[in-house]
This record gives sequence, structure tokens and C-alpha cells, in this order.
Amino acid sequence: MKHVRKLAVGFVLAVSAFAVRADDAAEARAIIENAVKAHGGQATLEKFPANTARFKGTFHGMGEGIPMSGEVCSQAAEKLRVDVEVMVMGMKIRVISIFAGDKGWNKLADQEAAAMTKDELEEGRKQAHTAWVATLIPLKDKNYTLATLGEIKVDGRPARGVKVSRKGHRDVDLYFDKETGLLVKTEAMVKLDGSDQEVLEEIVLSDYKEVQGTQQAMKFVVKREGKLYMEGTVSEIVLSEKLDPNLFDKP
Repeated sequence: MKHVRKLAVGFVLAVSAFAVRADDAAEARAIIENAVKAHGGQATLEKFPANTARFKGTFHGMGEGIPMSGEVCSQAAEKLRVDVEVMVMGMKIRVISIFAGDKGWNKLADQEAAAMTKDELEEGRKQAHTAWVATLIPLKDKNYTLATLGEIKVDGRPARGVKVSRKGHRDVDLYFDKETGLLVKTEAMVKLDGSDQEVLEEIVLSDYKEVQGTQQAMKFVVKREGKLYMEGTVSEIVLSEKLDPNLFDKP
């Protein structure tokens, strides 16, 4: 009889735990669905899996703030191009980084573009996927697991969090303004350049504007390990079904 009671108790606990997880997943899904609606709706978002954003800002990754401007082009989780110009000691230096699936390059100023190493390609794949998750487009896919993160304050306003997980990728934490449903913060691990060390990267998004039937953030602040890394303002965002494939060729 004692064994029967233990079995019964274990069964009840297991069922209760499953029910809690199911309820939590449903709540997380509801938050995401509300956010998708706030950002323009699933159908509208899916029309534009690619985008080009032009920005100006300040890079703080080397300590002292360095003026920067540039363009970021992304296509789903497959391709990512970052083309940035920084001002160092009165000189403009252009830096280009391209990730295109199984190939990629880094180019500094007038130097020959260097092919990405295996590790750099893997990091590019992970960061491209993180950016793709932040568009909200792929989150209806059942391969993604969603869980609530509770409520925090972002810029003094309450925001609800959802942890997004998928096998083979880093977890991405998304926080949405409780009133508007708009994405106001993302958190994910990134690998420091030239190192195997991973650190937490936080991106705070604000100043949303309507772009081609969607809501897009026009200001961003990036922190790594809690320290200011870069900040900027987006001057233009163009959404597309597909970008020119030449953008992702060797620069």
C-alpha cells in the first residue's frame, strides 16, 4: 500500500508540473501573439523577411565614444551584412562584415577582405538567428519553445518577458511593453571578438515609427556586461521580400 501511495503522489506531482508548464507556455504564446499584432500582424510581417536599416550613433566598445554611421542589411536568419564607418583620430575607417550561410568575410578599410573562420561563421549564424527572432516572424514555428520571464521595468515602464528557445541556438529573451505590446528589450549571449568568452548583450529599443504597415524601433542602446557598448538612431528602414544577392558577396 505504501508503494501505491508513493506512485499516486508522484503521478499527481508530475501531472501538476505538466499543467503548470502548459499554462506558462500558453501565457507566453499569448504575449507573443499580442506583440505580433502590435507590430503589424503576422501576415504583414511575413511579407518582409528582409530589411535595410541606416543609422548614426556612437560606439563605446573601446572606452571613449567614437562617432559611427552605417547600414545593416538582413535577410531572415540566412544573411547579414554590417557596413559601418567610424571616425578615429579624425580619420574615417570603413568596416564591413558579411555573413552568408556557409561563407562570410571581414574587411577593414582598404585591406583585402578576409574569409571568416569556422568559429566566426558559427558566431555569425547565431547572431543572425538572434536578430531573426527579434523580428517575431518565426515564432509561430512549433520548433520554438516559449516560456514567461515575469515583469521588469524598461525605461521606467512595465514590460513582460518571454524566453525563446530552439535546439542548436542561443536562448533569446524578449521584453514587451505591457501597454503597447511593442518589443522594448532583447537579451542574448554574444561572443567577444577574438575571444571564446561569451557575455550578455542587452538591446533597448524605443521611438517606434510606422514603416510599410509595421512598427519599427528608430532608437537603440546596446550594453554588454552591463556597460554601454553602442547607441544610435535609425534614419531609414526599408522592408523587402528579398535583398539583392550581390550585397552578400565578398566585398
